[in-house]
Amino acid sequence: MAIDYKTVLSPYIKSLLLTPPNLTPDNLATVIKLIVQGVPTDIQTAAFLTALRVRGLDHQPEYIAAAAKAVLEFSVLVDPARVDALGYIDVVGTGGDGQNTFNVSTSAAIVAAGMGLNVCKHGGKALTSSSGAGDLMTHLGVSIAKVTAATTPAIVARLNFCFLFAPAFHPGMGKVAPLRAGLGIPTIFNVLGPLMNPIPLRARIIGVYSEHLGQVFAEAACEMDAARGCPGHTMVVWGECGLDEIAPIGRTKVWATTSSGEITVSYIEPADFGLPEHSLSLVASGTPQENAQALLKILGNDAAYADGHPLVDYIVMNAAALSVVGGIADSWSSGVVLARESIRSGAALAALQTFIQAVAEIEE
Repeated sequence: MAIDYKTVLSPYIKSLLLTPPNLTPDNLATVIKLIVQGVPTDIQTAAFLTALRVRGLDHQPEYIAAAAKAVLEFSVLVDPARVDALGYIDVVGTGGDGQNTFNVSTSAAIVAAGMGLNVCKHGGKALTSSSGAGDLMTHLGVSIAKVTAATTPAIVARLNFCFLFAPAFHPGMGKVAPLRAGLGIPTIFNVLGPLMNPIPLRARIIGVYSEHLGQVFAEAACEMDAARGCPGHTMVVWGECGLDEIAPIGRTKVWATTSSGEITVSYIEPADFGLPEHSLSLVASGTPQENAQALLKILGNDAAYADGHPLVDYIVMNAAALSVVGGIADSWSSGVVLARESIRSGAALAALQTFIQAVAEIEE
């Protein structure tokens, strides 16, 4: 029987309109598979994603896990046999917090690589902000589409930093990106992205845009890690100022997981790192080009970005957290020391430059 592309999602949309909705995790997996294959019309897809968000099912661990597994069926993952069996480090946010801050996750990942951690930063381009990780890397001179499942093993074999552009590994996610940008609201794909790094991980920090998502994400991360056979340490963070990062002002709530599946909850703030607070307006994002220029100046020890500059402190704090999660620092403050040295010594800049050069040398 031929598929009616205009109405293929109608039964599932209607199931979300019932009170209570009767969409099951298996139903959601079916819909996600259709969406990543580009089967439904944009109108049907937008209606389904919006209804799913309104009903809140996209914030339930069992639905998140079902959807993530569905996307992974159509993903091109890095062969675990060709990379470090111990796994890598990642830091990523869900996006959707509406704060439009500087690219701190990507910047912190580069600084962490300068500390000696093996970092594989997974991300895409901006959907609801001025500059996403992919936008920043592009303006830093990286041909992000050249880093694929085939080319990644050679890069990570000799470098500490690698950026994995999500659409290169999850083509189905790329198909829905324009629609997500048009919607302008967080959808289940915001929730899925941080869980879908295509390379095995041993530790990561995930920022969420909603406090409710903290526990949900911690549980989903444990389930996904177990399903992929790479249990590790995940730190989920939510800034009380409404940020999907470790916030430069006020408290950040932390849900920390272990390989045994336990989840602990705590709070951190800049003072725990020995750092002052900075308002979000002082760490606002510019254009991707402006952010790239600022990052290069920071990594190059430009006098305009000395210790105490809001952007520097913001990056250093998040990089310090990576050092703790990655097991090379035993406190937030000692992590700050490592992060500052990574920048001061030029190691962070070298980590970025060698990656840019390695990608440039990949034959088309």
